[in-house]
Parts: sequence; C-alpha cells; structure tokens
Amino acid sequence: MPARAETAKPGSYGDVLRLVRTGEARSRSQLAKYTGLAPSTVSLRVDTLVRLGFIVEEGSEHSRGGRPAKRLSLVGSAGSVAAVDLGAHHATVAIADLDGRMLAEETAVSEDPDPTTTVAQLWERVARLHAESGAGPLFGLGVGAPAPVEVPSGRIVHPSFRPSWDRVDLPALFTAHTDLPVVVDNDANLNALAEIAGADDPTAQHVLAVKLGSRIGCGVVTEGRLHRGHGGAAGEISHTPVDGTSYIACTCGMANCLESVASGGALVARLAAAGYDVHTAGDVVALGRTGDPVVIEALREAGERIGAVLASCVNFFNPGDVVLGGTMSASTPLVAAIRAELFKRCLPIAADHLDVRAAHEPDKAAIRGATQLILEAALSPARMDRLVKRALVDAAG
Repeated sequence: MPARAETAKPGSYGDVLRLVRTGEARSRSQLAKYTGLAPSTVSLRVDTLVRLGFIVEEGSEHSRGGRPAKRLSLVGSAGSVAAVDLGAHHATVAIADLDGRMLAEETAVSEDPDPTTTVAQLWERVARLHAESGAGPLFGLGVGAPAPVEVPSGRIVHPSFRPSWDRVDLPALFTAHTDLPVVVDNDANLNALAEIAGADDPTAQHVLAVKLGSRIGCGVVTEGRLHRGHGGAAGEISHTPVDGTSYIACTCGMANCLESVASGGALVARLAAAGYDVHTAGDVVALGRTGDPVVIEALREAGERIGAVLASCVNFFNPGDVVLGGTMSASTPLVAAIRAELFKRCLPIAADHLDVRAAHEPDKAAIRGATQLILEAALSPARMDRLVKRALVDAAG
C-alpha cells in the first residue's frame, strides 16, 4: 500500500502528464482550459514533455470549427513497471509498459518461509524479466499479497498464507535491492482495481470484487474508487463468524470464521480428511466437475456460507456488481450456491439491479490490478514533476 499521496501544483509538468495520460485533456487547448494556464505556458510544458519522450503529439482531435487540434497521448514505451502476484504457493511476475500493456510474464513456485529470501528472489526475477523484455526504464513495482495490508505502512497483517510474515514490511525489504517506489496491497483490492480499470459501465462505480481462492477476500469500489477504509481492513469478510465447522485454523482466532469454514483451503482440508487426494483449491474445482456427491455437497455448503455473508454486505452497501474471481470461482456448484443464497437473503431494492458475475480474466486479475496500482504511484503528478525537473537540470548541466 502506498503512503499518502503527494500533491503537485495544478499545471505542473506532472499534472499536465496526468491529464494527458488519463485522457482528460487531449490537446493543448484542453490543457489550457483544465489547468487555467496561459496557452504559451501550456506549450512550454507540452514541448518539454514531448522532447523528453513522455508524450507525443500527432493526428488531430475533432474540431467544431477552425484548424483541428493535434492529439496528445502518453508514450507507453517511455518506461515500464513491474507487478508481482504473490500467492500461497506461487508468485507471478510481469512487466508492463506505461499504458499497462503486458510485455512479459512468468509464474513459478514460491513457498520460502523467509520474507527476506523471498524478496531477494522476487527482485532477481523482476530484474531478469525486465532485461529480457527489452522494456523502457523501470519506474516501480506493485505487489499483491493474499492477506490484509495495513494503511499507510504497507505491512502484512495476520497472513493466513504465511503466518510467520505477520507485520512484515515488504516495501522496506525491497529497499535492499532498489530505490524505486514499491507499493503493496491485498489481492482482493487488486482484483477490484483490475475490474474498474477502463470500465465504462456506470454500475462498475459500486463493486464488491470477491476473491475465492485458498482464502476469501473482498475489494470494495465506491464511486469508481477503491475504498480501503481507515486502516486498510475494508472488505475483510473472511473473518466473519458463520454457521458450520472449521476445517482449518485461522490467524484471526475467531471460531468458525468464513475462511476456516468455506475457503478453498478449508475445502481442501475437509475433502482430504474424507479420503480424497486434494492439495490445492484447483484440485477441489477439478473434483467438483466429476459430479461426486460428497464433493458437490461440500461445495454447495461453502457457497451458502459465502452467499449469506455477501448478502449482508449487499444490503448494507448496495453495489451494482458482485464480481467473483479466484480459483474457486470456476466451480459451478459453488457459484450457483452463492448466487442462490445471496438473492434469497437480499432486499429486493438491493437485488433488483444487482449483477453477480465472473471477473474479467480471473486468472490475471491480481497481476493486472498490481500493474494499475504501481502505475498510479509511479506516474503520480508529484513524482513525475520531480523526474522532469531533474531531467531538465541534467540536460542544462
């Protein structure tokens, strides 16, 4: 999780770049309108950013009269960012350009209990993949973890996937390898960021993005923005007490919490105890496709527990979308039970226009969300303003 956002003056180099990158301003005249700067000052800003290779001016914008204005856009190849999706048993590393376009990606087993060793291995993979991709200079790294992340420190809190990592400060560990910005957030929040990135549907302004994997998480989007809450715990539905039997111990210490009763990890433990050869949430999904009645019953019961908790969230928050992602979202019996229980318990006014749907590219949601997270931090107006001014000083010297 990044520290509290720095600010930059309206009309600064960084602010002009932000307006162009987000598409809020696509011409010099629009920049003058939004920033209140004189056209001559806007031209100086634009000419500098073009000369440094951050933006390009080409083609033309639609004109209502007079000479068409040239169109401004970000140069995606001017730099790159790295993203990491850290799972319970794996880590996916990716390199993307400044437009968020994926240039390289790889997944490997990652189960080392020592966070310092894990960070060193991750950075080695980032550096190697970046070199192999031929991408522009690296601007920062975004990391997703399947655990609550404290705001604004970025510390991992009570991680069920690696309990020994409690209070580990991942951004601080990365400083041994890089002075680039490193931001960390939980994987459910990253799923939510991936869902709303570029969304045109107005219902995507209010979203519950549910991660159904070895653990259960939820990212909350309100008015088109990720909502983390005061300390970063918004959406932590996995530790809600529910009816049922705990099949795994949970770091929260709560008896019969949703994660210990209905998560992919709980289902693995439940079915293994019943004699099935299962080791991962993916194994549970595959077993469910065989139609085995014991497996189907376990999936349905888990779905009912999850659906009941989500119904309370929907009645309270009134989202337009409940988006289901993660490995377990591929289980038809589980998802059917979630939907049935959710709509049974929801108020009509909350359910009438509710869309319960699968995530877009659920297997890539966390890595895409981590990319969006670091793009926002690395290309923040304050940081880019400093970078441009430093480049100007270097050029003058």
